[in-house]
Amino acid sequence: MSHKRRDKTRKKTKTESSDDPVKREGREEVVKGSKISDKIVSMRSLPDQIEYALLIILFFISYYIRAVVPHDITFRGGIVGFAYDDAVFHMRLVENTIANFPHRLTYDAFTHYPYGSHLHWGPLFDQVIALFAIIIGGGNPTQETINTVGAYFPAAMGALIVFPAYFIARELFDRKAGLISATLAVVLPGQYLSRTTMGFTDNHVWEIFFTTLMMALLVMALNRSKDITLDMVRRKEWQSLKRPMTYTFFAGIAFGAYLLTWPPGVLFSVIVGIFFVLQAVINQIRGRNIEYLSIVGSVFYGVAFLMILSVFDPANGFDPGHYSYLHLVFTGFGVVLLLSLLLLLRLLTQKDLARYYPIFIAGSALLGLALMKILLPEMYASSVGQFSFIFKGRTGGGLTIAEAMPMVDHWYHFYKLSPSIKGNFTTLYHIALAGIVYAGYRLFKDSKPGHTLLLVWSLIMLFITLAQNRFAYYYAVNVAVLSAGIGSLILRVAEWNKLEEAYNKNPIDALKGIRIWHIIALFVILAVFIYPPADATILKGATRGGSISEGYYEWYETLTWMRENTPDPGLDYYGTYEMPPRGEKYPYPETAYGVMSWWDYGHIITYWGHRIPNANPFQAGIGGGESHAPGASTYLTAQSEEEANKVLDALGVNGKPGARYVATNAYMAYAIQPVFAEWNMDTAGYYRTIEVPQDGEMRTVTIPTEKYYNTMTSRLHILDGSGLKHYRLIHESTPNPHTRGGNMETQYKYIYNQVYGGDLKLEESGYAKLFEYVKGANITGNAPDGATVTITNAIETNIGRTFTYRQRTKAVNGTYTLTVPYSTEGPIKREGYTNFDTKPREAYTLQAGNKTVEVQVPEEAVMKGETITVNMT
Repeated sequence: MSHKRRDKTRKKTKTESSDDPVKREGREEVVKGSKISDKIVSMRSLPDQIEYALLIILFFISYYIRAVVPHDITFRGGIVGFAYDDAVFHMRLVENTIANFPHRLTYDAFTHYPYGSHLHWGPLFDQVIALFAIIIGGGNPTQETINTVGAYFPAAMGALIVFPAYFIARELFDRKAGLISATLAVVLPGQYLSRTTMGFTDNHVWEIFFTTLMMALLVMALNRSKDITLDMVRRKEWQSLKRPMTYTFFAGIAFGAYLLTWPPGVLFSVIVGIFFVLQAVINQIRGRNIEYLSIVGSVFYGVAFLMILSVFDPANGFDPGHYSYLHLVFTGFGVVLLLSLLLLLRLLTQKDLARYYPIFIAGSALLGLALMKILLPEMYASSVGQFSFIFKGRTGGGLTIAEAMPMVDHWYHFYKLSPSIKGNFTTLYHIALAGIVYAGYRLFKDSKPGHTLLLVWSLIMLFITLAQNRFAYYYAVNVAVLSAGIGSLILRVAEWNKLEEAYNKNPIDALKGIRIWHIIALFVILAVFIYPPADATILKGATRGGSISEGYYEWYETLTWMRENTPDPGLDYYGTYEMPPRGEKYPYPETAYGVMSWWDYGHIITYWGHRIPNANPFQAGIGGGESHAPGASTYLTAQSEEEANKVLDALGVNGKPGARYVATNAYMAYAIQPVFAEWNMDTAGYYRTIEVPQDGEMRTVTIPTEKYYNTMTSRLHILDGSGLKHYRLIHESTPNPHTRGGNMETQYKYIYNQVYGGDLKLEESGYAKLFEYVKGANITGNAPDGATVTITNAIETNIGRTFTYRQRTKAVNGTYTLTVPYSTEGPIKREGYTNFDTKPREAYTLQAGNKTVEVQVPEEAVMKGETITVNMT
């Protein structure tokens, strides 16, 4: 049953436009057989041909920017340059999926030792890459094939976004807007560009693609279904239903595919749900059909619901990050909601209360939210509560996550062009804000569902993006479409529509009718809309460096060395793992161990090293907080070796410490130690100011404090572990002074020497370093009571650098004990031992008073904690 009343708004007669394929039918006929008329007919078809040709060209330009430009750096030296953090872990999952196809891990024990990680990524992205690799590799792909497919995948998918971006703008505005939107989808910079570039093999590119495709298909479905009613469904008028329902069905598939890529995307069902409710109210107020909204919405949500059933796990409760009841409720409730909107209107109409429909809707929504918060607090927190970060933001260590940082200091400063906003959207940001106003005007004027959807979608994504800059890659599509709407308006004001109409009648006369304002309007589009992002993306070569991060090759060399020269943890890298009960440790084999490092580097330890990190980029294993829980932050900021060891002991299983190796880099040591402190909620005392002379005046400078140099990070990386009893440097990469952190090394060493009495060589050491946590050999014996006993050795690293290992103690009651981590006899070539290539050049020198003794230390003594007796009296 349809609820229609005559719209009181007078309908204006619209001029025939070339943008509507239906209106192009029945145009004036031209006498056949005339050569002139044949040319005119041929020229009339040119706009369509040129339009689609331009779209294809834009696709290839986009692909060129994302795949061809960064190709050489991505495949440099036989090393495929995947982005870390997450891209390398996706490739780990792809490799595992190929080995167990089509199964994709949902829990991975090869990370976050000793707990493992319950993965919050959907399986579809990795499964599709694996499938392509299997097909191209003839069923048994080589590592080269897998890497090549994985590297190209985000670039190809990113280039494809031009098509749905085009159709959204064309459906909402016109063909000119479609082309502008597609062009902007090619050149917009920032996170949108970086996450769609070769090597950035992360699910983000599919998040963008499927949400854009979903919106394009949904708009197309809505524009073609306004006259659909339930009676048509009952009468099985398939011919009338076929086209709009096809678009609706595929929109649902796109939404389902999006959810199978990124589970937290379930919140997009809220965005679409708000649109449907708002549009139903608008249609009821204006006396228009709402039945088509119920039909389209029910099919849309229903398809996604069926797709999610295959991955639903009731053990996940209402967790938005894993497939849970929340996903079934939100997609299934979408079906119920849309049908309820129609039922409610029918009931109110029967009782002559239809005019109160908006009030009933608003009241029902508020009551539903209140009941959910009271009766289902977990569901409320997992859904509505997820939007609180827009207004509250993050605190503590959460503020140090680069992609989670806000774009403006407060959400209500949305109008400011901050550096982050400019870097992601250029001046198009403000044009898009004007586009939101314009979409609102179009909604007020004609209430078309597409404009309502655009407005709801854009406003929510705008404020989510302002709260966390990572969502800039989502909002970029909104910026493209909204800006295209303004661009189309400019061209319309400049009478480009009239030029098109003239072209449809007589192309030759239309070309003669081009005026200066037509050219000026086109210039504005090119100069104001296209040039700023194109300058940032193309002219400045934004993708020239690919997806490779600083220190990439140094980490790669160090961790591949680790893979080949440290004991196998005894866990099948290509296996599947059964998740333990929540909060419990995984039952690792006796041979397994962890690798301690900052969480940024957890995935590369898994992927390149085939070893198990204690912390990872899922923000797992960080520790710290008000309770200073054991984890990466508490270990790396520990002020003594004993304190650090307690952290590892707390993480241990099978009677062993939680980590056998520690991986550091210059960025950790010289640039982000305050970040560790933020997570551990202990930020005071890491820096102080001093006065230094400069140009005849005293200048105040900020320098690290002794607390800074006493952290475990500094003791290991800056001091090379000298003085530590249980840690030895086993390998280091080449230096890289051109990176953040690496460029500060000699400066920090100079400060340590000048201010705190150190004697470090002012040299550049390895950018990445590996240390082994060992029991250490105990050297003990007699010595004069109260005498200082010193042991030293010259350590030569694998890159030919030498440093002095030194440790001191005092004899008490005529005895002393020193525990040293280096063996003087080299590595033992046996399973379970490290094949280290950084070692002492000679025997230890032990000194007490005037007596000096050379001491040899076997590797067995270091690994088993054996005692060597050396008397110094």
